[in-house]
Amino acid sequence: MTTPLDDIGFKLFGQEDTINLARALMEQGRRVGTAEGNYMELTTGNGSQLWGRLDQDNNCRAINAHFQGKSRNKIMIMQRVKYNDSPLDGRFLGWINPHEHHDPHNPAHQHPGDYPILFEAPDYAWYSFLQVPCQVEVQLTAFAQKIKVYGSRHEFDHDPDRSFPQESLRPSQNAGNSPEAFISGVVQECQVLENPLTHYYFQWARLKVLGGEFDIAADTTMLTTPMAAGCIIAGDFVLSGRLIFDH
Repeated sequence: MTTPLDDIGFKLFGQEDTINLARALMEQGRRVGTAEGNYMELTTGNGSQLWGRLDQDNNCRAINAHFQGKSRNKIMIMQRVKYNDSPLDGRFLGWINPHEHHDPHNPAHQHPGDYPILFEAPDYAWYSFLQVPCQVEVQLTAFAQKIKVYGSRHEFDHDPDRSFPQESLRPSQNAGNSPEAFISGVVQECQVLENPLTHYYFQWARLKVLGGEFDIAADTTMLTTPMAAGCIIAGDFVLSGRLIFDH
């Protein structure tokens, strides 16, 4: 199974690789302090990021991946989603492209936005000041777990196994409170990037979806066909997001 770390060039083949990655994060990263605890952030320079959560003894106990890209989305945050007891870990549930005239009694505007979205926040504790519900701008990254690339609209339209529109997002089956979704959309731009710390390659793309956009990160070894501007992609992804504030 491809992991978000794989998708930005941090491949871990065993415990020694995991230890070395945590050591690099602690030695080369910067400390991000919050009222709830501390993170270590390491940015490689090409957008890929590591976010380590530190325990009370300042040891790195877990690492999240993120890619700081170009996507910008208006989201109505409706709920915080916790999945363990650590104040440093958390997710946000919201609605993308919020509706200005939300009215639960009006069928045309009964939802707060186009569709719900659940995403991991690698710097979750930084937003402890946030009053929910609220509307914010979010940079969203989708890490590819399984992906299919259609080279043209004709190829997409004539896929006999396709059961989804050109632009869509829906929670993955059995996702529960996990930030996993099936996404399809049109690639606006893309680039092959090299992780300067590991020298593994991955591909980035900015993907247009219904009501918003995502930064896509994918391990090049999982792509039978490279992504290119104008192509359509579809697959299963893990979602990560950072709220756009100066910090």
